[in-house]
Amino acid sequence: MAGQLWSVSADGGYFANPKLSKNLRLASQPMMKFRQFTRKEPGLGKSKGDTLDFNKVTNIQTVGGVISEIDRVPESKFLIKRGQLTISEYANSIPYTGKVDTLSEFSVSDPITRALRDDMAKVMDIAVATVMKTGKICYIPTSLTAGTWDDDGTPSTQATVNLNLSHIREIVDALKTGQFGGTTLGTNAGNPVPPWDGENYICIASVKALRGIKNDPDYEEVKKYADPESLLSGEVGRIEGVRFIECNHTSSLSNGVGASSVLGEAIVFGAEPVIEGVAIPEEIRRKLAMDYGRDMGIAWYALLGFAKTWDLTGDSEDHIVRVTSS
Repeated sequence: MAGQLWSVSADGGYFANPKLSKNLRLASQPMMKFRQFTRKEPGLGKSKGDTLDFNKVTNIQTVGGVISEIDRVPESKFLIKRGQLTISEYANSIPYTGKVDTLSEFSVSDPITRALRDDMAKVMDIAVATVMKTGKICYIPTSLTAGTWDDDGTPSTQATVNLNLSHIREIVDALKTGQFGGTTLGTNAGNPVPPWDGENYICIASVKALRGIKNDPDYEEVKKYADPESLLSGEVGRIEGVRFIECNHTSSLSNGVGASSVLGEAIVFGAEPVIEGVAIPEEIRRKLAMDYGRDMGIAWYALLGFAKTWDLTGDSEDHIVRVTSS
């Protein structure tokens, strides 16, 4: 049929302009869980240099005991060991033109700022996770009831099963006694690791690792009596003296390592796993407009650093266990 048609712009389509939704849809973000477990070092700021030394006091070198009336009181000492944190610059930016800012129906700075804040949170999360994953103690699940220890920082065994409560029990017992196996300590136990909050250790686990916990037949029985509300809400909560926290940020924890990617990575730790030094905390900065206002931009910036508090090699103590695979 001839005449005016909506499907042809010249015949009718030009009688209306396309509508633009006033809502912006933002890309989803992973859960960032690691940063909250750092301990910020007070007193560090501007004009303090780019390194922070921190002291660690060992246990007394010779244990005291019973003495006789005529014996002299034994004498001993402790050692002072030193760790170091290095301050680094972190940043990212999004430039935009004055023309975009002038002609856009939206405030250009709002979505840019939101995107930069999301990026900033992910970068900090990865930075803390990276430091935690430098821990020397590795646990590799090799059967449904046991695993293999490595304490040189490099897992040399391939995981063949996913994480379950039996493995968590073995890890918790090792943290409580300081005996992790491996070759660095040999048959001599290191120092026991104090819990994160005085009662509980913390496990930040990938989605697959937590699925292994949830699929364990013991899990439902424990939750049924110990914490039935969290079972109904789908929370993992506290089991075997460990508080479980789910992390779906695969840049922080892999969701598939080992044979046929059977294992989801996890980190189990006690008190003071990572120390944080801040000279300039994360902040949003606007670029000074250049080229007569045509060159604009927004950035996030931070001047800070992270370091593992304890190191097994030098301290005979490490507060972090990595559940991973070769």
